[in-house]
Amino acid sequence: MALSKEESRIKRERKQKINDIRNIVLFVLLTAAFFFRVNDALLHIDEIPSSYDVLHFFGGGAKPFVKLVENEVSVSFIDVGQGDCELITAGGRNILIDSGDIMYVDRTIGFLRSNGVKRLDIVIVTHPHDDHFGGMSKILKSFPVGQVIMTKTEARGSSFGKMMSVIEERNIPLQSAEPGERFVLGERTFLDILAPLYKDYTEENNLSVVTRLIHGETSFLFTGDLERMGELDLVDKDFFLDSDVLKVGHHGSAGSSCAEFLERVTPKIAVFESGGINYYGHPRSEVLDRLAAVGCRDAYSTANNGNIVIASDGTELRVETERETAYVLI
Repeated sequence: MALSKEESRIKRERKQKINDIRNIVLFVLLTAAFFFRVNDALLHIDEIPSSYDVLHFFGGGAKPFVKLVENEVSVSFIDVGQGDCELITAGGRNILIDSGDIMYVDRTIGFLRSNGVKRLDIVIVTHPHDDHFGGMSKILKSFPVGQVIMTKTEARGSSFGKMMSVIEERNIPLQSAEPGERFVLGERTFLDILAPLYKDYTEENNLSVVTRLIHGETSFLFTGDLERMGELDLVDKDFFLDSDVLKVGHHGSAGSSCAEFLERVTPKIAVFESGGINYYGHPRSEVLDRLAAVGCRDAYSTANNGNIVIASDGTELRVETERETAYVLI
């Protein structure tokens, strides 16, 4: 049955109204998105949420998203499978320790961008193994970088060559890791380089750059793939190793985290960075037992928890994870 002229007119008007409403909503959304981005880049009005806040409000972006309050710092343990990658955010500065392998680099870059990282002030390459730096060349191309710190090495290979080429092309300052050097990140926030102590280790894992982050009364220890020999050298040098959070060495291998070392660190929280499917059995049960023996109360892993973010106000720690699963040690 054919519509009357009046019915046709009403139908056209209704369709036009729907199109008008849709266009107005689209215009408002685009204008708001543009305004949020301008505020991020130029205005910096604290009362206005950032585009990253809005993204996470609607369920987008990398998880977990932890918005820091005044005087807080955070350490993000980014899930890169059987590899290491940590981001320190402190006093408006960003420090990246390792990148994970090349197959996970887009995940790492996405995590950094969705958490508002626009510049990496310091990049630390702990040692020349692909599961720690395989994706670093792409990261160095993706962000302005203040400086790169790494251990002296005679490493070769495709990943290492690509990384060094980007460092040279972009004229990024390159510095050798020197034990005893301190980076001041705030009035009560410091990053200390503890190792490598010696250059003649035959095992490259013991050449790992070891750092300790201090924020007020709290502290984090990052050990790369350091093994027992390197750990005992730190103990013998009588470094102050006591730390609230330990990034467990070598993904939880039985050859790392020896009892003598853990007795000096006495961590409250341990973090393992390992793949959900790995052929090494990481983290090993004996390492979990050693941690429990020194009073470690909580252990997390990227395999179980995905991305892990630990924030500190200088006194207390709060832990947020992508997935709510943890090892029970005690």
